Amino acid sequence: MDKKTFAALCITVFVWGSAFVAIRMAAGHYSAGGLALLRVLIGAVLLFPITARYVFKKVDFRWMDIPLIILLATIGLSLYHLFLNYGERSISAGVASFLVGQAPIISAVLAAYFYKERVPFWGCVGLGISVLGVSLIALAGDGGVSFTIALFAVIACAFCSGIYSVFIKPLLLRYHPMALTTYLMWAAILCLLPFSANLVHDLHTAPALDTWAVIYLGVFPTAIGYLTWSYALTRLPTFRATCWMFMLPLVSCLLGWLVLGEAPDLPTFLGGTIAMGGAILVTLSRHKAKVMQEKEGVPAECSQAS
Repeated sequence: MDKKTFAALCITVFVWGSAFVAIRMAAGHYSAGGLALLRVLIGAVLLFPITARYVFKKVDFRWMDIPLIILLATIGLSLYHLFLNYGERSISAGVASFLVGQAPIISAVLAAYFYKERVPFWGCVGLGISVLGVSLIALAGDGGVSFTIALFAVIACAFCSGIYSVFIKPLLLRYHPMALTTYLMWAAILCLLPFSANLVHDLHTAPALDTWAVIYLGVFPTAIGYLTWSYALTRLPTFRATCWMFMLPLVSCLLGWLVLGEAPDLPTFLGGTIAMGGAILVTLSRHKAKVMQEKEGVPAECSQAS
């Protein structure tokens, strides 16, 4: 791995990990819809001049892809941010990152159903470990989260992310990642426009610090994060790059402690660590299964869904 790719991955992990903290800061005075709309709008506006050459490049754009692009933007961006913004009103940044980090589990289950991808034995073990870890987080007691609407909202984020990761694969085979990101962001803005009134109200009533937190979300985790992530994906196999995402909870927990004073108690941290261990095991087992299929002569595209 060259220095530029390493730097791009480090930046991506840091800014995406910090996003959970910034959302936690802004969610107290910004509505879930207003926060989502402003963040995606800032990111889309900043990214557009950079990605324009990919958007307007002579590519075989298929109009039949528009429904899928809108659907993925709705699930992977609009609903994802709405659920996360709502959940982080009462759930700490570290716990939220642990729960959202279960997205690979959802991807594995969906890939097994829709793409007939084999789920190895250790993948099933990882699934069980992950469920155990999430249950420990929810049952951690007074210091934990407990089974609340906010908890299920953040878990819904993991489902949104998992669905997004599976069904975006066909589009990534036809479009440049930056062009596709631009399409998805502007489609998400259209989905979030009904929250315009909420955003106007939030801008008038929210403290300046909260507004700066949203601006940070739009500039760094959204615009810069997507740029560095796309760069890394063009230099590394998807599996190697994706493994870096398992460090996000560590960054979120550390920044949550330093910035917000939110330190997860021992049962919560233990449950989160177990849950992430299960997700890592599922990811590793899926990758090994794909390598074995390729050795057996099965094209990777037939089963890849991450």
